[in-house]
Amino acid sequence: MVPFLRSYFAHFHNLVNLVISACLEGGKIHLYQDGSGQTTGSAVSPFKRALISYAGYTGASVAAIGLLYLVLKGHYHLVVYLYLGLSVVALLLWIRNAFGVIWGLSTAVLLALPVFFRYDNVLVLPVNVNLETVLVHIGIFLASVLFVQSMIGAVQVCRQAFMSRSNPKRKAALVQTKFIPAVVLGIILFGQTVLAGYYFALNFISLPFSWDMDLPNQLLAAKDVIWSTVSGSLRQ
Repeated sequence: MVPFLRSYFAHFHNLVNLVISACLEGGKIHLYQDGSGQTTGSAVSPFKRALISYAGYTGASVAAIGLLYLVLKGHYHLVVYLYLGLSVVALLLWIRNAFGVIWGLSTAVLLALPVFFRYDNVLVLPVNVNLETVLVHIGIFLASVLFVQSMIGAVQVCRQAFMSRSNPKRKAALVQTKFIPAVVLGIILFGQTVLAGYYFALNFISLPFSWDMDLPNQLLAAKDVIWSTVSGSLRQ
């Protein structure tokens, strides 16, 4: 059950990433049961395909930050509407393999049901459910999953960039080019991920991440106060 859920949630990131790649490269989208995905476009060179893949990863990270910003501003419903719309458009235009269609339909239905019951005044749910609260939690969940998966994907791609080209685990489109360009793009993507994580921590969970340049002096002053207190006690 856990591997299935991991693969299912990984496609929340893959969808955004691959839609951007499909728009730039053309072709269709295939999503697979192992949590991976690819586009069927034919780029003229591996390096161009790597750049398109890099744009997809970068766009997914920006989208995750944008959804988290909407959550921070309280626009939870807009997060659900945006992802629901993206799922429907991707089903109509790009997703073409069987598993991808099943995943897209299930995602669209799961997101559409609370929206439908929120506005429907005829059908009555058999249990008392606060649909506003449900939509709030779905919006937070979508934004969080997209952000976490974008960070995981970037780390995996960076790790694959340092593998030999004969390694079967080196399968991300971004690293299907020569070693040096793959490593450079992988490092840049990893750096972006670190900055995105820092931005997230700074703006969304309010951790004290600002560096205090006077900290060494404050520690020395605290040490002097403690030493003076101990010395005075020993003299007495």
